[in-house]
Amino acid sequence: MDLASLTGPLIGAVIGYGTNWVAIKMLFRPLKPVKIGEFTLPFTPGIIPKRKDKLAKAIGESVGNQLFTKHDMEEMLLSEDMENAVVEGIFTFLKREESIQDFCKEMMTEAEYFAIREKLTHKVTEKIKQGLLQVEIGQIIAQEGGQVIRNKVKGSMLRMLVTDGLIDSIVGPMGTEIEKYIEEHGKEHIFPVVEGEITSLENSSIQDLGEQLEFDREKMENIIKSMYQNLILKYVKNLLEKLDISKVVEEKVNKMEVLELERLLMSIMKKELSAIVNLGALIGLILGSLNLVI
Repeated sequence: MDLASLTGPLIGAVIGYGTNWVAIKMLFRPLKPVKIGEFTLPFTPGIIPKRKDKLAKAIGESVGNQLFTKHDMEEMLLSEDMENAVVEGIFTFLKREESIQDFCKEMMTEAEYFAIREKLTHKVTEKIKQGLLQVEIGQIIAQEGGQVIRNKVKGSMLRMLVTDGLIDSIVGPMGTEIEKYIEEHGKEHIFPVVEGEITSLENSSIQDLGEQLEFDREKMENIIKSMYQNLILKYVKNLLEKLDISKVVEEKVNKMEVLELERLLMSIMKKELSAIVNLGALIGLILGSLNLVI
């Protein structure tokens, strides 16, 4: 076959290659409309710059409705691996040697920490005081005190003098006075005790606290998993409804520069697009060769 015979197939291959190469480039270029006076040249800007908003919407809907659905999210969060990771994370946290105070100060400012600590101390103090009043601690002391006196004088000559009425007349007002004293002065006695206990607790390490509570590993794992599952099943649906994945992806794509989007797509489809260009050259070569036969 002479050189003249090869010219047709070679020209066909070049045309096929060039046509597909231009077609692919026209997906992204030009980036902006090309105008001649009032006239805008056809196919400008490129298809992707021109349809970027629709492409973003399509990608968002595809990701949100097909690739990453609420069901997929739920399955992922409730997988055994995820549950085990949560359990291990909590147990790792419980093994930390830093004090509870230091840990809390990592989460907030020192001023916020001491404000919360003060509020907690007052709250616990008030709860203890109200608890003592609600169980009528004064009356309990009076009843028990009266019984102690009765037991002391039982079977003795004093029993004739120390009657039940006399005992009640002594311990009854005493119980009332005790409750009145707790109401008026209980806080000043309870507060230092509560503050001391909180100080002791906050200076303990997280690990020490866990050891003091004597956690049973297996029971704790079951409790954590159960709480985690309930949390996911109860809140993940509402969370995902608020987190509109389709909208998030759409906004992200819309914010991308066209050149950045081009690099992204080319990195994903480089081999496929190159194959299309080469296929154009092959088809051109075949068609050029057929012309020789026909």
